[in-house]
Parts: sequence; structure tokens; C-alpha cells
Amino acid sequence: MIAEIYVLDVPFHADRAYTYYVPPTLEDSVVPGSVAEVPFGRGNRRMTGIVTAVRDGETPEGAKPVAAVVGDGPVLDGELLGLCLFLKEYTLSTFGDALRTVIPPNAMSKIVTYYRVAPAGENTKNAMQALKAAVGERGRLVWSLIEHRQRFTRQAVQAEVDFDCTKTLTAMLGLGLIEKVTEVKRSSAGLIRRTYSLSSALEGGWDAAFAGVTGRNQLKLLEALRHAVEEGGSREESALFEAAGLTQAAGHNAAKALTEKGLLVAAEETDYRNPFTVESILAEAETTERAPKPVLTEEQTGAYRQIEELLTGGKPAAALLHGVTGSGKTNVILAAIDKVLEDGRGAIMLVPEIALTPQTVGIFLRRYGDRIAVIHSGLSAGERFDAWRRIREGLADVVIGTRSAVFAPLRQIGLIVIDEEQEYTYKSDADPKYHAHDIARWRCREHNAVMLLSSATPSVVSYYKAKTGVYRLVELKERYNGAALPKVEIVDMRGETARGNLSPVGARLAEKLREDKAAGHQAILFLNRRGYNNSVACRSCGKSIKCPNCSVTLTYHALRSRLSRIDKTDEAYEENRRENGLLVCHLCGHREKVPEKCPFCGGEHFLFMGAGTQKAEDDVAAIFPDLRVLRMDYDTTQSKFAHEEILAKFRRGEADVLLGTQMVTKGHDFPRVATVGVLNADGSLTVDDYRASERTFAMLTQVIGRAGRADVPGTAVIQTYDPDSEVIRLAAEQNYGKFYEGEIKLRRSLTFPPFCDIAVITLSGEDEGYLGLVTTRMYERVIELTRLDFRDIPLMLYGPFEAPIYRVQNTCRMRLVLKCRLTKRTRAFLAELLTEFGKAGPSRFTGGMVQTRSARRVTVSVDLNPSTV
Repeated sequence: MIAEIYVLDVPFHADRAYTYYVPPTLEDSVVPGSVAEVPFGRGNRRMTGIVTAVRDGETPEGAKPVAAVVGDGPVLDGELLGLCLFLKEYTLSTFGDALRTVIPPNAMSKIVTYYRVAPAGENTKNAMQALKAAVGERGRLVWSLIEHRQRFTRQAVQAEVDFDCTKTLTAMLGLGLIEKVTEVKRSSAGLIRRTYSLSSALEGGWDAAFAGVTGRNQLKLLEALRHAVEEGGSREESALFEAAGLTQAAGHNAAKALTEKGLLVAAEETDYRNPFTVESILAEAETTERAPKPVLTEEQTGAYRQIEELLTGGKPAAALLHGVTGSGKTNVILAAIDKVLEDGRGAIMLVPEIALTPQTVGIFLRRYGDRIAVIHSGLSAGERFDAWRRIREGLADVVIGTRSAVFAPLRQIGLIVIDEEQEYTYKSDADPKYHAHDIARWRCREHNAVMLLSSATPSVVSYYKAKTGVYRLVELKERYNGAALPKVEIVDMRGETARGNLSPVGARLAEKLREDKAAGHQAILFLNRRGYNNSVACRSCGKSIKCPNCSVTLTYHALRSRLSRIDKTDEAYEENRRENGLLVCHLCGHREKVPEKCPFCGGEHFLFMGAGTQKAEDDVAAIFPDLRVLRMDYDTTQSKFAHEEILAKFRRGEADVLLGTQMVTKGHDFPRVATVGVLNADGSLTVDDYRASERTFAMLTQVIGRAGRADVPGTAVIQTYDPDSEVIRLAAEQNYGKFYEGEIKLRRSLTFPPFCDIAVITLSGEDEGYLGLVTTRMYERVIELTRLDFRDIPLMLYGPFEAPIYRVQNTCRMRLVLKCRLTKRTRAFLAELLTEFGKAGPSRFTGGMVQTRSARRVTVSVDLNPSTV
């Protein structure tokens, strides 16, 4: 038998299926989707691989044998294996990166190879002399790094030297100075919950049990168990040990002895770590009743009927549910999920932000109970793995989560819903750089399922597909129960500045906050910038303080929740800021104190410019001391379940104002919110991206829709320094149709998506000079290939030029941008570039000149239709 195996942890240019022959002893266990241990490379290093195909045939000359099969069975079924292969080809990533995206780390056994220093012997001195003769001073340097370590890897040594250490380690291995050790790290089996009970075969009950025991610890454990049985307490192992006053070791020994005597019986069951339970949700909602099925309005029923037609069509399909904010899109989605579950299939519900998960989980848990599984990055690795296992074992058939939940291992998918489908968070910025839309589309094709996109402000690309018949367009034009859309006021902040108001809260918004407080209503304030001040600049030379590692200015963050407001002198206020804040880089995490003097001119006075959520919180508190403010941004949501806690407090009325970044703008339904305030509507309009208008329109429309969702009349106050902006005006009117008409004309004339695809080639390196050489060669090679082997590919090439943020973590970045159509030929062309430049060494670009180690570490990546251009 012949096996095709993808070896994990190899670079892109070496990432392909390798042929191995299967020894007779492994023929039953080497199957597609299984994890195998194989020899790889010239040194036959033992590595982990995934079997993708098995066939009968003659063993090719030079083929190596599969060494072993790791684990108890296939880790990937047919669909997930196909999904990994699709993800690799579609995103131009490695199979290993695709695999680690599709399944959680705990789900797969893997081979771990490391080295250790061999015990010293009589020949050690001779071996060291032979090593010096073989590899020179490099051998001495590597030996000095490893001789006192218990274990080490090749990668760890490589990170500390400026040369390729492979030859040196190979020589050490051959001379017996070091040993190679290979271990199998098994996949996690999850938590096992063990309980104890008195043996039913024991005559005489408790009296007989106590009579047969003499050990003190055994008696303590028996007494604890009897008390738990009589009082209805927990019979779980750790609880019994604690009640008996025993350590884990002593408790295990006592339990083992009692079990061997036939007095106790142990029962084991898998314990799934699941922080989202029906009981917790009902307790938070202060009710014991499950949520009833919503009664659909006539318009909602019409929308559902169109989706139902697709669900029962027996073939893959896609629809766009476009409804104004508050139109009840969730009710239509729930009805569609009900239909899918009735047909014995499962559903996946994607949300763009972790902040939206608590509300969605609450709705779905009250509706579907423990059939729900939740997957997102805010959970621990163990909780994500247990959710994955529950889905795979058929214990959950409704999955809710962020982008990664699209890979949930449901056996029979009937529906994949992508809520707020326009959000850029559905696109991954790390390898593999996939878009959830593409994965959902592939899985729906495999399962004959329906992909349902939902939004009040769909992306221009999705709406174009709906208008041209690629998707079914389903519309909801009225708010649920006839609720009115919020009244929108556009406030010109230029007048505020002229009147001396430098606070991010204008006079009109302040007035609305006072009215809401008096009426017992709530408000949401949105500012899409965290921190206290955007930047700090010298008052003398005007230069801003920048990050030493990245080409961005540092953001000022207050260390305390409120800065003391000192009105005596500017110097005193500035000194207060120095002592109570830090300058932070939002890219690399660098932190430093505000300097005493300007690093450029020596000036001693600084200007703290701009406003972030911290300053807005301070200003609201200063203007309204009686307002209770909750801030929700990246800085306040780092702890586990921080999103849930903040939103629950606001929902319970424990705060008057919810202030935050875009986390507060989408999907939330707070019935007491009367006012929504956008503190700076202009920020996203000035971003250098062709989707700036689209994203600004969507953001404003979404945040406006958070007001007036129940009986409370809603008002949205949009503060701007450009009140004549058409994007802001159309968002205030909630006029998506007119916005789309203008935007699609502009994109057609300039050839932007949906009329093309965009591929961004990024080259990164620490040495600017060498990076420039490689970038120039890349540019020349693109032109050569498109004139020769790939001349059939139409494309428009732009660049090379610096990335919008040129330096990140001391790594410089150059870009080439291609407008094209992402066909198989285009992907083959891009793969050719990645392979060619991945194989090439530094001598190719430097005429054989010796380069520093940093120069050799230029990396090339491709991002297809990136979230930002």
C-alpha cells in the first residue's frame, strides 16, 4: 500500500504530498485523516504528517516507510480533510497551518523531537577535538550554548546563532556528544469526572462497610461518602476528598483500597468544560422558563418563506437577509434554524465580535438548551476543545461563535448564518488568511446547505451579488412592531471648538445625557479610539513621540481610571499626566513613561492631542458626576468573561452610559437606550482604504440603530467636523440603497471589488537594503512571468511601495498590489512566486556577497482580498 502524506511544519515551497509505503503491520491503521510518524529529509528526522490518500500500487524507488500511526484513529473525517486541502490551495498557506486552523491543538497527537547532551564518557575529549576539526569554532560556540541544558531543539539553538546550525548538530550527533529523543505527545482525552457509591453487592450496608475497614483514611472517606448520600451532597471524587480532609494522593490511595475490597464502586464519565449552561443563562435573566418561539410579523413570515424554499431545495444556495436595524432579522434566523433542526441537520451562527456572543448565546440557550456549543477565542483551550468534542460527538447541533466557529465539525450542516456579514473581523490576518464567507460557501456546497448572510448594512460586494442573482435577496424594510427609527441630529463640532469646548462631548449631546438621566433612560457613546490621548507632541518643535520599534506614534494611556483634574497651571497638569500615564504602542505593545524632555529638541512641555475612550470617560464624569459610566474597549475586556459582565451590568441598569469602541455598535438590543452619541464620525472616513466610505456608513448606521428599540423614543447625535459629508448624511437617513448606487458606480469606474479581486504581496525584513533588492527582483519577476508562462492572466500591477505602516517590531515591509481575478491560474502564478522566493537564498539577490543573519530572513506572504489595502 502507498500513502500520500502531508508533513507538517515545513515551509511553503516544500509543502506537498509525499509518497510513503505502508508496512504490512500498519495497513489497517494508515487511513485518510490519520496522524502518522514518518522519516523526512536527508537526516530522516521523525516528523508528524497527515495521511491524505491511501492506494494500492508498487512502491516507488527511494520511498520511505511510514514509521508509526499516532493516536487512536483518524483526526479528520472526509469533509474536514477536504476542507484542509481547500484552505491550503485557496489561501496559499501550508497544510500544517490549515490543519491547525480547522481543529483545536488538543485534538491531535504529535511527534516532538528534541536533543539532549549525552552522558560524559572516556571518548568525550576526543569527540570534541573531532568536532572542532569538522565544523571549527561553530562547534565550540554551539556546545557552550547547550552543554548545561537538559533538553533543547534545533530551532532554539538556531535562534541564538548567526549561522545554520544543522551541520553542527548533525556532527555532534554522529560523534555521540548529543542524543536525539523523539516522543509522542498524545491528544487530550478531556476531563474525566469520577464518582463513588457504596457497592450494591455488599450485604449489611454501611455497617458492613465500616466493619470491614481499619485504615484511618479509608474510614474518613467512607464517612464523607455516607454524609454526601444522606445530605444529597456531591459524590464527585475531589469533593469527597476535601470533605474527608484528605490530600489528592491520600484520597486516591484510600479510594483504591476500598474499591479493591469491593466496598465502593467507581463510575467515570466525560466532563465537558462548558461555561455556557441553560441554568446560568436563566439565572441571569431571573426566570426559570425557556424562551417561546417568536411570533413572526407578516413581513418576517414572507422573508422566512423565501429562506425555507432554499432550505428544502436539496442543493447548496446562498441568501442575503437585508433588513433595517431593529427589523427582527434574528427572529427570521431562529425560524430558519428551527426548520433545519426539524429536518435533523445542524446550524452554525457566526457573529463578528466576542462582545456579541453573550447576547446571542442567551437568546439561543433559552431557545435550544444544551444543544448549543460556543466557540471563540475568549474561552480557554480546554473549553474550546470540549466544545469541539461535543459537536463532533453529536451532543450539540447548534454552534455559535466568532470566525473560527465556521470550522465546527458538525456531521450534517443545514444552515450557516453570518450575522453582520460586512464586518472585516470575518477575514483572518494570520496564516491561513481565510475569509469566513469562503469557508461557509465551501461547506454549504459539500452539505447541500444554505449560507445566509444577514445585515442592515451589507458589504457592497455581497449586495452586488444579491442584486445580480448570485445570492437570493431577502428584505425587511420595517422595524419590528412598527417601532420608529431614531431621530438623527448631525452636530457641527467646529462651532464647539470656536466656543472653547475641547471636550469630545458637545453641548447638544451633553443636553441629551441630562435628559436621559432625569427620565431614567440609558445612553450609548461611541468613539473608535482607545486610550486617553491619540498622541503626545512637543510644544516647541511639534514632533510626536513615536514607537522605537514601529513607525507609529505612541498613544497616551492613563494608569488610573480617572486623572486628577488640576486647574492651577499647565505645568502642574502636565506633571500629573507624566506620573499617572504611559505611552503605549498598539502594534507591538511597547510602553514607556512620558519623557521629561523632548528627545528631538530638548523642550520640556508637551501637547496631549486627541481623545480616546479613557479621556471621554473622564470628561463625561467631570460634566456629570452623578452619571454611572461603563467603559468597554480592548483595555477593559482583557479578563475572561469581561464582555459578558459589562453588558450584563448595563442591561440590569447598573450604569447610565455605555461608552466604548466598535464593540458597542453592533447587534446589541438594550430596551432602555434612548440616546446614541457618535463622538467623532470623521475618523474612519480619512483612512487610506477604498472601503473607508462603506465602513463609515455601516458603522454609523449600526450605532444609530441601537437607540429606540423598544417603547423609548430614540435619538442619535452624530458629532462631526464635516457635516456636509454625503456618507454621514445618508447614514443619518438610513438610506443604504442610495449609498450603494453611488458606491458601486465609483468602484466600477476605478476597477475595485466586486469588479476585480485584490492580491497583496508583502515582503518583510530587518535589513532595509536587502529588502529593497528582493522587492525589486520580485517586481521584475512578476513582469517576467506575466509576459511568459502566465501571459493569459489579466492583471494590473501597482508598486512596489512601502506598506501603510512601514515598520512593525523592527521589521520593514514593502508591498506590491495586484488587481486580478482569483482563478486557479492566478493562484498558480502566486504560488510560483512564493515557492521561488521561498527557495532562493540570499546569494541570489546579492551576487554571492555574505549577508548578515537578518538579511537572510526576508519573508514573502500573499493576502487575497485583505481586510485593509
